[in-house]
Amino acid sequence: MMDPSDYRRDYAAYSAAAERARFEHHAGLSPRLELRPAEERYADLWTRDAFEDLRRKLEGTPEQFETERAGLRALAGAAALKYAETRAREVSEELRRCEASGGFEWNGARVSASEARWLLAAERDAARRRELNGRVLDAVRACDDLRAARLEALDGAARQLGFEGRRALYESFAGVSLEALAAGAESFLRRTESAYMSALAEWSARELGPAAGRTPEYADLLFFERAADTEAQLPARDFRWLYTETMAGLGVRVESQRGLRVDEVPRAGKSAETACFAVEPPEDVRLVPGSGAGGLGFFRKSLDEGGRAQMFAWASRETARRHPEFVHAPDRATEGGHGLLLAGLLREQSWVEARRGVRAAETSALARRAALLGLYEARRECASVAAALALDGAGGDLSEQLAEEYAARFTEATGFKHEAATHPLDADEWFGSATRLRARLFAAGLREHLRGRHGRRWFESKGAGEELIDVWNTASRHRAEELSKLLWGGEAGFELLADASCAALAGRDG
Repeated sequence: MMDPSDYRRDYAAYSAAAERARFEHHAGLSPRLELRPAEERYADLWTRDAFEDLRRKLEGTPEQFETERAGLRALAGAAALKYAETRAREVSEELRRCEASGGFEWNGARVSASEARWLLAAERDAARRRELNGRVLDAVRACDDLRAARLEALDGAARQLGFEGRRALYESFAGVSLEALAAGAESFLRRTESAYMSALAEWSARELGPAAGRTPEYADLLFFERAADTEAQLPARDFRWLYTETMAGLGVRVESQRGLRVDEVPRAGKSAETACFAVEPPEDVRLVPGSGAGGLGFFRKSLDEGGRAQMFAWASRETARRHPEFVHAPDRATEGGHGLLLAGLLREQSWVEARRGVRAAETSALARRAALLGLYEARRECASVAAALALDGAGGDLSEQLAEEYAARFTEATGFKHEAATHPLDADEWFGSATRLRARLFAAGLREHLRGRHGRRWFESKGAGEELIDVWNTASRHRAEELSKLLWGGEAGFELLADASCAALAGRDG
């Protein structure tokens, strides 16, 4: 049986190499994402034997050694996920080649499906968005068989490890019941439906022209999420200042954080989106502000990544050294919750007013728009959890019936008309929607906890900052649900998330 300390050493080295490669590609320093060298060097970490060794070690560790058991569970989860991805590598590479080769003519140029996403987000004419989206769907359908084959390969790999499927594998390291989460999600959808649909109708009436029938469709989603009409109020050049000022309100001086590097160097190949890379936390954490123009979509993503960066930068050195699986965790709900806490500040009218210095009417409009985007994401995640469970129950079979159910479920939840043809594109292979929804529940509970202890303007309290640093120090040692119990003695519930979302949408300080 392997020595867990040796596994942890190599796991930390692999994670650092992979994160560095992702950073270099995202920041425009490398034209291609070069993960193969790290994958090949540390291939022994993801074998079936390695997973079985970790599982046996976990089963043989007494219950009172909680930290060791939590670490072994995380390592086993990471090994299982990577094993499945390795088993599906051949079909995954074929799928990437298929997607890269697929393209179409648009405005006199050859456009790939991935490039079309940015065009859809920027296109202000609804009719042209729908025409463009039709071209995209025609191009991606050619790869649907490979998407189904990849799901089959992942399911097969999970069963080879002794799990009933992808769902059972996820639940093994996340420690949650997806059925229970889906039940709570259904109640959340009912509780927020009226407020959400009313606000979405206002957006549709304002943004969609008569030719589009003022009914939002799948083609309008990326345009809606980007919120390009807010770019003048939230230009990208202001992000660094806004982030620095936000953290200063909590007593954190970003410019003095030795382990956090903010890469603002303009490069031709730099990604439009902001991203955080935990290379070797806490000594080496990279935050890369994107090259996009700005706007609510850009700032929400940027603050989200900035929140994750703080967790990594404040992670305990001892924890990172002894348990790298807590900083490079397979379950990302905890780190995601810290990111969503910061991104949620855009819903706080008092925070927006203090940071942007705009008039009350503009402040209210921005905050309510941010609340609408957040509620849309939450409702979409709720639908995705249910769809992912249905897909897993069918053994990954992308049947016509499941596709029709997906279209109806997502249309009802988001208010944007979905088509069965987009089901393969939105298939949630590893229940990322469940992770994000759990993170959202934790963020809502943490916000309420901080408000209770430090006041409604907790984001300007150094005491709140000190408490957050204490929490960030533990990285992902505790699952989001466990951390909720440790901090405020209860679970983060859908009722709180629903009430806070509806209050923010109505312009109230919920």
